[in-house]
Amino acid sequence: MTVPYANEPLLSASATRLRADLNAFAREHLPEAMVPGRFVVLEHLPKLPNGKVDRSALPLHGHDEPLAASYVAPSTPEERQVAQIWCDVLGLARVGIHDSFFDLGGDSLAAAQMAARVKQAFGVALSLRRLFDRPSIAELVAMLSGKADVPGDSSHNSRSLHPDELFAEAALADAIRPLAGALPASCGPYRRILLTGATGYTGAYLLRELLDRSDAQIYVLVRAADSAAALDRVVENMALYGLSRDADRARLIGVVGDIARPYFGVARATYEEMAREAEMVIHNGALSSYALPYKRLKAVNVLGTVEVLRLACRDRIKPVHFISSLAVFPGHDGAQDFAEVAVSDATGVVGGYRQSKWVGDRLVTLAGERGLPVCVYRPGLITGAQDTGACSDDTFLNASIKGCIQLGLALDFNVCLEMVPVDFCARAVAHIALGGQWHGSQFNLPAANTVRWDDLVDMLGVCGYPLKRVPYPDWYRALAAALERGEDNALAKFFPLFGAQIPSADVGYPGSAPHFRDERLQAALAGSGIERRPIDPAFIQVYLDYFVATGYLPAAKREG
Repeated sequence: MTVPYANEPLLSASATRLRADLNAFAREHLPEAMVPGRFVVLEHLPKLPNGKVDRSALPLHGHDEPLAASYVAPSTPEERQVAQIWCDVLGLARVGIHDSFFDLGGDSLAAAQMAARVKQAFGVALSLRRLFDRPSIAELVAMLSGKADVPGDSSHNSRSLHPDELFAEAALADAIRPLAGALPASCGPYRRILLTGATGYTGAYLLRELLDRSDAQIYVLVRAADSAAALDRVVENMALYGLSRDADRARLIGVVGDIARPYFGVARATYEEMAREAEMVIHNGALSSYALPYKRLKAVNVLGTVEVLRLACRDRIKPVHFISSLAVFPGHDGAQDFAEVAVSDATGVVGGYRQSKWVGDRLVTLAGERGLPVCVYRPGLITGAQDTGACSDDTFLNASIKGCIQLGLALDFNVCLEMVPVDFCARAVAHIALGGQWHGSQFNLPAANTVRWDDLVDMLGVCGYPLKRVPYPDWYRALAAALERGEDNALAKFFPLFGAQIPSADVGYPGSAPHFRDERLQAALAGSGIERRPIDPAFIQVYLDYFVATGYLPAAKREG
């Protein structure tokens, strides 16, 4: 039996928790024979012309559930017991012994819950890091039978591809080039602009700047039930950061779509309208999770970029302004100097997120070599606004701050941090893009001043959050113990980034001293008045005050 559930589009983790809740509710209130076999989360219910549900169009199974042909049933008592734990945590009716916990919809939080249940049932502490490398029941039971919890090896990174594979991934189809007969690119002023990623916090600030600095109408591509719901999501997201204005909606054009789907999954007429009417694209849409492997990020971060380039080459040539990241540069020990040039070295670029941004960055550069006007912007770790501190709490840096505050401990891992205020990033991109004079350029957007993790820990202490510094292995054991106890630590979903002895290279290189040159950025911003605020205790205080106001952090305990 399949039960469809209509809702706003959900991320994998949200859908998993929803299925688990529904499964638990059904088992509590229904006889066993009436408990649904599956719960499938849909963006919307298919409708007939008369408005009724089109039952024939309902899916037979969820896109994140395995097909019956690949199902191998548990056969031993241990496999059956673990399978039942997985069903309870994931909200599924059955799982096979070779199914991947994460392909079934599991995330780091669900993995922590599952590990706690396994420990309770078998009396064995399960290494969450090893689970991420070997996420099947068969492999889990094999680990349990060994009664050993071998420390993770940080040299192995299951989230990464080999550097040679990255170049293969960055091959741009020959058809994606400016089409003969297409209208030439405009250098502004722009009448209509397409913005992706408008429902993120960087997207909210970009949209605010585009609205304030131009008279353009702006297409916003959003996953939603209809165009009105798409606009609601965008406006509500801007309001979340105090950025919405009453007149905004009149200048926004809601487009229901998904950058991860071919042609964005939009109606043909709408796609053709955007291809004909949009005069510039700012591509900000991306999944920014450091914990996910490349293959889970590829659809959005890589294929989505391909779709943006495809659209930009049709009907009217559209300059593409791509929001990349300083994370595309390779990490190595020692001093490094990174100019504002096209990326070419994939060695040392590790982790799914960094690699997906490297491939996207490279694809945009290739499109530029074929004649498409492009600009690439590489900000550092995007942090709170300079005036209000407003920021998303769903970032690795913010989870690290909160997770360490929850533990009362700071890990000894002194990496460099390039903290770039979100409003500076948005102002710089909007100013350069709307000016239309810097096509073919790459821009580094580093912090006003580089700080190291130890510096940030000191500033947290000054602001009322003193943390005890401990050796990394001690900090790791404290975090692992907290997660196994079921504590809601902010770093739970990033736990696979941490090995028992050292963190994964995704986190950074404590011996690295990179210098990101930004002469071209400074030239492009000359006379604009757009500046970065230094990262000092005064800025960190504004940043923390925002999180206290939103409830993300507890109020600081101050003496005197």
